[in-house]
Amino acid sequence: MVPNFRGRQALDAWLSGHDAGLLLQGPDPDSPHAVLNGVVVAQLPAAGARLSRWDPVTVWVTDSGDPAGVREPRRPLPDPWENTAARKPNEDLDDA
Repeated sequence: MVPNFRGRQALDAWLSGHDAGLLLQGPDPDSPHAVLNGVVVAQLPAAGARLSRWDPVTVWVTDSGDPAGVREPRRPLPDPWENTAARKPNEDLDDA
């Protein structure tokens, strides 16, 4: 039986499909891009359908936003001297 892949990360869905003996593919099977990034938003056939071993399941994947993930360091950079008793490197001695 076909598992429900909707809402899962594409790579996780692909691995689960492989473990179930199914081949996950995108809507264009000749595409050079593998179904590995993003979130599965639709599938055909629907979950619960019976297929033979290694039959294809077509999945549609949406971009999960920023492909770089969480970006560090943040901009603007945090002040490393904030909340410290140390003098800043460019602080004049007269100001102390």
